[in-house]
Amino acid sequence: MSQQNQQARQSPPTERELGLIEASQARSELYDTLGQLRVQLDYAQRIDDGIARAKRRIAAEKQENPLAFGAAVVGVAAVCGIAVWAIATKVAKTFQ
Repeated sequence: MSQQNQQARQSPPTERELGLIEASQARSELYDTLGQLRVQLDYAQRIDDGIARAKRRIAAEKQENPLAFGAAVVGVAAVCGIAVWAIATKVAKTFQ
């Protein structure tokens, strides 16, 4: 080992070096926090991820149980049709 390395290991860090170490640790923690916030606040990406998961889940259900999937599609279509009919009826009565 060189003499400088031995002296560096033997002498305690100076106040400036301690400050640099603390600043480096604080910077690292700040970057970690900002990274976590970016993930949590990126609503567009979270929505895209949720839609992708739902698509995969629907495709898997369709593959595993096509009859139940078809019944669910018919049920959703019926509910939507009833809702549209109810709204159209109410609007038509309002204008009479």
